[in-house]
Amino acid sequence: MAMQHNPHSLDGGIDYTVVEVNEPAHPYSRRLLAYWRERLRADGPMLRSDFNPLDLPQLMGGMFVVEPVDGGSDMRYRLVGSENERRLGRKFTGELFSQCYSQEMAAEQIAFHNRIMQSEKPAFLQGNFLGLDLEHVRYEAAYFPVRVDERDLQVIGGLYDMADGKAE
Repeated sequence: MAMQHNPHSLDGGIDYTVVEVNEPAHPYSRRLLAYWRERLRADGPMLRSDFNPLDLPQLMGGMFVVEPVDGGSDMRYRLVGSENERRLGRKFTGELFSQCYSQEMAAEQIAFHNRIMQSEKPAFLQGNFLGLDLEHVRYEAAYFPVRVDERDLQVIGGLYDMADGKAE
């Protein structure tokens, strides 16, 4: 999945260029993947209640929790780590994707998160943000489905600067 948009048509939202990769490269993304796999249930993804961010203190600043809104027609950030909000220069916690991102990016990310929840499989993106003077920063994002209850799912993940991952 390669996605790229014109950074000049942002309409006040964030845009990006990304590719989907099969396996994470960043050590924090790999740590999240191992944590998620260790907590898988026989009948599907780990329970949200089994996820304790205090188990992963170094990763907390880059973590996020996303929930579907209106049957998955939009997504809401229930929580976004402070490092990501600092890096991107705004608060995301409580915001809808349709409020945060360009129209195209919001639609792609909503579909992407719905796919993760429907397939109950993790996914990984690598790329760059556009229009934020961060085009030079290559990042990796890891996404993991978690079950809230017997019917509802959320996505927990992390967004990390690839340059930071070389130190480990």
